[in-house]
Amino acid sequence: MKEVNRMGVAKENLEEIIEKVNQNEKARNVFVTNVAGKDVNWDMTFQFNLDQEEPFYLEVNERSGKLHEGKIENPNIILTGDNEAIVRICNGEGDFTHAISREQITVEKGKVMDVIRLTRAITAALR
Repeated sequence: MKEVNRMGVAKENLEEIIEKVNQNEKARNVFVTNVAGKDVNWDMTFQFNLDQEEPFYLEVNERSGKLHEGKIENPNIILTGDNEAIVRICNGEGDFTHAISREQITVEKGKVMDVIRLTRAITAALR
């Protein structure tokens, strides 16, 4: 039986989902927060340091996301763990809440609520 190379599979899957998020108005609206009656863009950086993956990060800026290779200095969120958990999330087979509670993904830095907001955008794009 041939071993399948799973390197980079989470980044590839996340890249496809983020493209769908960027083209979906409902998903993009998840990246807006209403502060004292004014809409404010939810600009956020997520660093992914996953098993079997080169480091990469997601930058959410002006209601759209973009993936970059490498590490960003001082990200808002740092996620570590199983790259397959990210693949399942991108396939609509779970979400960050389940992956975190099952300890497949760990939030090393930042707020879990911000990670859940990313899940909401992904879910909206998958519908």
